[in-house]
Amino acid sequence: MANQRKGGSAAQNKRTKIIVTAVVIAVALLITFAPYMNLPFDIPTWGELLSGNEQTIQSGDALNQPFTVHVIDVGQGDSILVKSGDHAMLIDAGERGNDQTILDYLKANSVEKLDYIVATHPHSDHIGSMPKVIEGIKVDNIIMPKLPNSLVPTTSIYQKLIKAIKASGAKVISAKVGDTYTLGDAKITIVGPVGTPEDLNNASVVMKIVYGKNSFLFTGDAEAKSEKQILANGADIKADVLKLGHHGSSTSTSEEFLKVVSPSLALISCGKDNDYGHPHKETIEKLEKYNIPYERTDIKGTIVVGSDGEHLSTAFPDNKTAEK
Repeated sequence: MANQRKGGSAAQNKRTKIIVTAVVIAVALLITFAPYMNLPFDIPTWGELLSGNEQTIQSGDALNQPFTVHVIDVGQGDSILVKSGDHAMLIDAGERGNDQTILDYLKANSVEKLDYIVATHPHSDHIGSMPKVIEGIKVDNIIMPKLPNSLVPTTSIYQKLIKAIKASGAKVISAKVGDTYTLGDAKITIVGPVGTPEDLNNASVVMKIVYGKNSFLFTGDAEAKSEKQILANGADIKADVLKLGHHGSSTSTSEEFLKVVSPSLALISCGKDNDYGHPHKETIEKLEKYNIPYERTDIKGTIVVGSDGEHLSTAFPDNKTAEK
């Protein structure tokens, strides 16, 4: 009888181990693939589980941090200065007429040379002032998306940009997924576009920048189609700070993408009372659903996020007082 009990106990323990192992595997698979499934309930991502507490954004002396991101208020458009120590990168340059605003801002922040300019895609609200900015400051490298012939613009502003680039002597780099660059102590990784784009918004260069323990994702005007391709490609896009695609349009920032990025802060660059209704209500509702705080240039003016490699802080040099 004693031997039978021992045998029964061993068999039961074996069954228990098999069941526990199966449950663990099932849960792991669910967490891994949940972002790609249309589930009626929320499942935390691996990034959320492994990162512990979410990053707390402090209001403080962001401008004096060793790494700073400046979403410059250029109205309905994008222009973002990224500084890492003495190194600087400009992502886009807003619509026409913003060149002096941008050049003055660079000078005020002690930027005498740009290691990189990124033209995320050739729409005028992103490259409109870029030719004159390139003429007004030394630029080492210019990163642009590789466009199929069918998408190469024939617009006058694009022709002016190409002319300014050639005259500058800067090295032109075609963005390629997986390529990495350094900006001081920060690491830049290209994560999009994946494959050959079919329209200019989805040709947007998407990049992740990591400084110490902090990470930032910049998306240009990438829309849900590009986001889906980036997700399917398996890139690490978890980030503390997300610059929303397409000025907060409902065509970007899909729920699946937002859940995987899982930011602690979202940044929206758009013009006050713009004709497009940016940011769209649907996008704001998604941010609020996941308790993601956000800042808007149409309300706060220029937004600065600073990092010491571990903690994030914000500042608003324009000191706008308008309420949300």
